[in-house]
Amino acid sequence: MTDITTSTFRSNFKKLARTIQKNDGICYSKAQDRAAKKYKFDSYHALQAYRKSINNESNIVNANLGTDGVNFQYAKAQGNKGKQLNPNQHSSLLVAFHDDLTILKSHKEDGEFISIWENFQTEYLDKGFAKEVGASVISREELERRALPAPHGKPGEYFLHEYDLTCIEFLRDKNNPWSKRDADQLIKNKISSQIGNKYYSKFWLDGKPIDNHIGDEETREAEAMADTIEYCPAIDGY
Repeated sequence: MTDITTSTFRSNFKKLARTIQKNDGICYSKAQDRAAKKYKFDSYHALQAYRKSINNESNIVNANLGTDGVNFQYAKAQGNKGKQLNPNQHSSLLVAFHDDLTILKSHKEDGEFISIWENFQTEYLDKGFAKEVGASVISREELERRALPAPHGKPGEYFLHEYDLTCIEFLRDKNNPWSKRDADQLIKNKISSQIGNKYYSKFWLDGKPIDNHIGDEETREAEAMADTIEYCPAIDGY
């Protein structure tokens, strides 16, 4: 069976899903399901679950021993530990974007405004957007090595690299660590000013997922909506 844990597989799978999305005229999530079926999985969720089970073996010394008595996944993970960035070297701010993000751009041509949707990955990141704003793109392999917690769910059970998110990283001196206020201000000035609030509602400050200004606004809206719901005795069982 194809090794679904490699970066090559992830890249090829993403290309396949985008091709299916374009050819079949469906949303990206449905395209992922169809792509997964080409690899003999019932759905994309099933593929992720299987990949997660393989990744979990890297944390268990004696799980799934090979014919030579060695757990390949565990040995591989141990070998990668030395490659992880030293968290004491810099303070890290990770900003995430959905893999299928598109940006609406408009320009005037022959007196008329023309609007087109541009793919963020190919038209921005691949053309140096991260470097322009003072950041760098973090590979899926590096995210996996860092084992950062997922934006939601129980810590240690789900991880950021398992999500369909692309991340860029801003670094600053460890003696001047990122604060939420500084991070919010930076992404507004550097990113929102160019593409709008098109990034994920959480960012990762030194590896910890925290609501950014978008997440804060979503929380306020949810709380306001809850406060406006009229009291109904039937709901409370009276």
